[in-house]
Amino acid sequence: MTNKELVAELSDNLGWTQVRVSEVLAQTVEQINSQLADNATITIPNFGVFQTRKLGERISVNPQTKQRLLVPPKISVNFKPASLLKEKYK
Repeated sequence: MTNKELVAELSDNLGWTQVRVSEVLAQTVEQINSQLADNATITIPNFGVFQTRKLGERISVNPQTKQRLLVPPKISVNFKPASLLKEKYK
């Protein structure tokens, strides 16, 4: 489902204009991004939990040249689905 399809579906379900739904959706995504940037955990009931995790530096090997490379640390976003969601799509 694309963003446009999601906006149209929500607009029909809520009885809102597509412009209003698009603004609310954009604001929601912006808020999630902002919270994740602050290392906050975001819990959405019956859906799941978004959280950031710091991955340490590691050594990787190029399979073609066998050259060892140092991969710098980075922050990764993880999503853990709620039990209800897991059970529904087992």
